[in-house]
Amino acid sequence: MLALVLPYLEDKQPEVVYVDNVAVFQKFNLSKDLNTLHQKELNIQKNKVDSLVKLLQVQPEENPNELLQRQFVFENNKLKEMGQYFSNDVSQQVWTRINAYMKQYGDLNNYTIIIGTQGNGTIMYGKDKHNITEEFIVFANNKYEGKQ
Repeated sequence: MLALVLPYLEDKQPEVVYVDNVAVFQKFNLSKDLNTLHQKELNIQKNKVDSLVKLLQVQPEENPNELLQRQFVFENNKLKEMGQYFSNDVSQQVWTRINAYMKQYGDLNNYTIIIGTQGNGTIMYGKDKHNITEEFIVFANNKYEGKQ
């Protein structure tokens, strides 16, 4: 009798599923859009810093241009701050949106728990049928694009 019950349990919708957080973040269109937008800004600032470096390299050692040096320090610090902002604050914006979509997705599919994994040991094994990463990415991108 037990053998008759087990196949039924295998076909049941799982209540606990997981997603690959890294894949979700990388494939989420908001993340891609913000990365493209901010990469342009970072490249512009990096070009400013690179130009100042070249100018500083041709300055005589015995009489360096202090204004040029101060401008280099200012622009280089600005580049570092921009990089930190984009990696921290933009990531937070993306995760806030992903988490909101994850809650909606979980409710729509009657999941009890959705576990996030990063490939670093939080989930050592899970059956593929419990991995909803790709389905969630499609859902999240459709929500972001206003298609759902």
